[in-house]
Amino acid sequence: MKIETAQLPTILTLIRLVFSPLVLPLLLVILLPYENIFLNSFGALLFAALSITDFLDGYLARRFSAESLLGALLDPLADKFLLYATLIALVALGKIYYYWAIIFIGREFLVMGLRSFALEYDCALPVMWFGKVKTFFQYLYLTIAILNVPGTFMFLDHLEQWTLIFALGLTIASGYKYTHLFYVQMKEQEHAG
Repeated sequence: MKIETAQLPTILTLIRLVFSPLVLPLLLVILLPYENIFLNSFGALLFAALSITDFLDGYLARRFSAESLLGALLDPLADKFLLYATLIALVALGKIYYYWAIIFIGREFLVMGLRSFALEYDCALPVMWFGKVKTFFQYLYLTIAILNVPGTFMFLDHLEQWTLIFALGLTIASGYKYTHLFYVQMKEQEHAG
C-alpha cells in the first residue's frame, strides 16, 4: 500500500492520537516501576518519537500544502492526549508531583477556554512561537523524567530539575501571554462596538 505525501501528516497525527492514550501510559505504568535504565530508555524513546510527530505533522502539512480540516481538528486533540496521558501516568507512578501536572494541564485548559471564548466574539488567538517553545521544553522535560532512574546518573537528576524549571516557567509565561492577548482583543472589540 503506497502512502501519498498529502496523507502523511494525518497518518502521523492518527498514530499520536491512538498511541498516546492507549499504549504509552500502559507501557509506562508497566515498565517504569522496574527502575531499569533500559526499560526507561525504551519508554523515553517511545514518548520522544510521539513528541516528534507533533512537530513533524504540522511541518509536513505546510511543506507539501497538505493542510486539511481533519488534520486541523485532530492535531490539537492528539497533542492534548499525548501531554495529559503522559502526565497522568507519571503522577500515578510518583515520577512527578501532581502540582506540575496541574500547572501543565491547567494552562492547556486556560488557553483552550480563551480560544473558545474569543471565537464567540469573532476573534482568534493564533498559535505563538512562544507556545511552541513551551511545548518543546515540556516534551523535553517529560522525556528526561521518563528516562531518569533516580540516583543512577546524577547529571540526569540535575537535567530533569532544570528542564522542569524551564518548562514550568514557559508554561506560566505563555499562559499569561495568551491571557494578555485575549484581554487586548476584547478591549479592541469593546471600543469598536
